[in-house]
Amino acid sequence: MERKWYLDLWALIRAPFKRGIPEIVEFGTTQRGFACAMGMLVISMLVSWIIQAGMSYSLGASPLQLGAALGVMAGAGFFALVFYALIAFAILAIYSVLFSSVANKFGAHTNYESILKICWYESAYSMFISLVLSIIQVILILIIQGLSLDIYADETLLYIISFTYIILEIVLYIWYFWLSLTLMARQIEKGRLATFGIGLLASLIPVVLIGILVGMVMLATSR
Repeated sequence: MERKWYLDLWALIRAPFKRGIPEIVEFGTTQRGFACAMGMLVISMLVSWIIQAGMSYSLGASPLQLGAALGVMAGAGFFALVFYALIAFAILAIYSVLFSSVANKFGAHTNYESILKICWYESAYSMFISLVLSIIQVILILIIQGLSLDIYADETLLYIISFTYIILEIVLYIWYFWLSLTLMARQIEKGRLATFGIGLLASLIPVVLIGILVGMVMLATSR
């Protein structure tokens, strides 16, 4: 039986270094990685709609108004899903070709399909991190407003809550960076530092090309 995409994502969330990364490198596919990214995007949109509907209802919106708003959001969400899929595929495909070419120059034995697979899984995990942060932010807002802390609490307490959230955000994104770096390093069988350098070079190539193109255009128009 073919492995389901959500099992890959769950393994990456639950035990990333023990199960998630080894299983994705060994058994993951580009198709399941793409499904993970699209699945997390749909989940993120659904959670966002539920939060917005709940907040609107608490502010006195009628069921008819909520239904109309949800219909509009569903239509917009479908186009957002298609747009994200097209743009993300184009960007990640180009990056995968560049990354695999640079990696092979430094002794790795990989191809763009393997890199694209990892990029899709990393995209899905980044959306999971963003979703967790969004839910925590909503919970903190509900606690602050529910307890009227924004009115009666000392500013120091609000500052501590805000500062704690910022620290949590930084920690989670550092965790995501380390996990993504480890996942890519495991795929190309290189160290983390070498993988970071390869990724940096691959990211600089389009920047340099765009800079050269812009320079040529400016030079041509100045004559």
